[in-house]
Amino acid sequence: MPTDGPARMYGGVSEEARRSDRRQKLLEATLDTVGDQGVVALTVGAVSVRAGVAKRYVYESFDSLDGLLSAALQQVFDRVGEAIASVALRAGATPEELVRAAVGGAIDAMDDPRVARLYLESAGNAALLATRDRAVEGFVDQLLQQLAAGDPIVPADRVTGHLLVSGSTHVVALWLQGRLDLTRDELVDHMVAVGVQAAATIGGGRS
Repeated sequence: MPTDGPARMYGGVSEEARRSDRRQKLLEATLDTVGDQGVVALTVGAVSVRAGVAKRYVYESFDSLDGLLSAALQQVFDRVGEAIASVALRAGATPEELVRAAVGGAIDAMDDPRVARLYLESAGNAALLATRDRAVEGFVDQLLQQLAAGDPIVPADRVTGHLLVSGSTHVVALWLQGRLDLTRDELVDHMVAVGVQAAATIGGGRS
């Protein structure tokens, strides 16, 4: 006799939905804390209080404090990846379109001072740095496959790819913190111009 369904509901909301809601509250509280005080100030207690969630639920959703931080950063990279993929999957996408999608995706995903601070401080936390490195490596692979257009990818191409991806996200984070005196359009146009020049050296663009 099935026992699932009603037994899993509380106040008309399923346990799965409540877990998802708690998880998102914890991620938002993490960004709020980082935005106000930085990564070093983050504790399970601070996050649970800010989220209005009992401490035990932190460990229900995440295996550790580092896991919580990494998940908050990964959300940002997921949005950037979606922006790149939306162009990469389109037949005949040009290098300029790919680079513009990467830059625009980074700006849209990081257009939040909390996120910008989390990214800029990620180098000082081993778990965050590992998350960032994995994401960057994935973006580099994604871009190189598109820009090389079937031509062999040589080691120098990977250097270019890392400059494009890591350099773009870092510059965007600095700009979002008000440390670069450019309008959004000026920033995008300049980064795209530099990126297209670099992309021209990859794969079929090599002389």
